Amino acid sequence: METPGLAQLVLIVFAAIQTIYYYSKLPERIASHFGGGGLPDRWTPKGSLFLTYWAVIGLVLAISIGIPAVIGKLPRRIINLPHKEYWLSDEKYPETLSIFRAQFRWFGVILLSLQVAVFQMVFQTNLTQTPVLSGWFVLVLIGFALALVFWGIKFTTTFSKTD
Repeated sequence: METPGLAQLVLIVFAAIQTIYYYSKLPERIASHFGGGGLPDRWTPKGSLFLTYWAVIGLVLAISIGIPAVIGKLPRRIINLPHKEYWLSDEKYPETLSIFRAQFRWFGVILLSLQVAVFQMVFQTNLTQTPVLSGWFVLVLIGFALALVFWGIKFTTTFSKTD
């Protein structure tokens, strides 16, 4: 299994462990949305939150695996890339699709990492007497933004090159 696929698998296993560990420990209604100062402003039944968690995991996987699959089915003339003639030529097209698959798997890793980290904070917050979201949330969002920027630069520069 390639590295981004393995990373996605590890994150999914971690999410499953989170679910098993926290489901029985959390109260039936939990703080699910937090406003200014990390104070809860919306509460959700525990089951609904975990269902949402796994629905978003499914959506992330559908995006990270589905986009390259869809691109592989599109007519090449409608795919927009730098150096399109080079990357969509018969010789390079299989490599181009392979790069798309790997890059979008990494995109999925970034999204899953954000999701797992945020839900970890939500779960831990709801185990306290008065739930207040940790200040780490801002750092997680900054890390997410930096990872997206790095991913975007890597994706763009890969297709900006020719041999």
